[in-house]
Amino acid sequence: MGWCLPVFESDGYVELHTTSHGGRSLFAARDIPLGTRIHTSLAPFAHVIYKDYRREVCAQCLAYSASDLAPPEVTRSRVWSIKWSPEAPGASAVWFCSEDCRETWEKDETGSLQAQLDAILMKAQVASRRKGKSVDVIPPPFNPKEEITQEVIDDAWKKIEVLATSKTQLAAFCVTLNLEDMELEIARYLASAILCLYVSEQLHVVAEYDKHNDSGMRAPWSHLLHLQDNELANIRERPYILTAHLRIYAFLCSALPKHLKPYLSSVRDVLARDTGNAFGIWDGDRRDEMLGWGMWTSASYFNHSCTPNIRKIRRARALHFETTCPVVAGEELCISYVDTDQLLEQRRRDLRMSWFFTCSCSRCQRESSDD
Repeated sequence: MGWCLPVFESDGYVELHTTSHGGRSLFAARDIPLGTRIHTSLAPFAHVIYKDYRREVCAQCLAYSASDLAPPEVTRSRVWSIKWSPEAPGASAVWFCSEDCRETWEKDETGSLQAQLDAILMKAQVASRRKGKSVDVIPPPFNPKEEITQEVIDDAWKKIEVLATSKTQLAAFCVTLNLEDMELEIARYLASAILCLYVSEQLHVVAEYDKHNDSGMRAPWSHLLHLQDNELANIRERPYILTAHLRIYAFLCSALPKHLKPYLSSVRDVLARDTGNAFGIWDGDRRDEMLGWGMWTSASYFNHSCTPNIRKIRRARALHFETTCPVVAGEELCISYVDTDQLLEQRRRDLRMSWFFTCSCSRCQRESSDD
């Protein structure tokens, strides 16, 4: 028997089941014709566009100025020309592909707050690059001969959380933190999640996942918590990432304005669910350049297959999911997480590194037996 979470709207096309091979997964509730849109995830709960692309990616619809779809005069300059500038100092400028996008963005309280927060974080990053004796609070790299356990990870987080309670120690640590560029991008991504929480709770903005609302409401916090927690698997695959996460957390504790500090407790939950659940924001169907990434919570329920029967299409901030072939009732609905033109070993390697499983779909089994 299928069951549905409030996180997923599908017009009756889809049921959510627990499987033996991939945790929870989506299955066709009835026969579905080719080309049917079975689900739309309207907007990311959290997202970030890389700093280097901010003038080339519309802040509202995420259109890329250098894509084949952009007007010729734009592709020559490679930047959008419509700009939002803050009335008061202390916010970053923001660029758009059209006046309509700018007007839509201005109606969303989160947009201007994010611009202010971006400026705060970038200023704090510069301040963290002062020379001096660093404070040794981050745990050393893991001993490769020792098993990485959840207890070890929990202890490391407790240590940094204790440090963050002392303004003096936190300031001494952050002043020579020297936050790297990619760490700043992750901090900006986390800040967008924190702002989503702040706006929905403090400003009483309704954050229901309404498929009929064209403005693109974000899914609420409870929906994100339904996603699989990959913290342990991620750190076992990339032991260095724990140190980066702790550094970013300390940076946010120091940099965030006072009214956002109560939401710092959400940082670890977002990080634990980012890897394995987030989607890249690409320059279009060519997927030549990754412009940033985001977490569309309902989209994360699609499992992977190297012969997918569902394709993902981004239109503005929304992710649409459509059938690529006729689907019969009871069939699992899968997208591809990786480039399916790759050879078997490369596909499996990519899936193990970023999604922590060895693919055993029908195509992989067939190609494996042929070797």
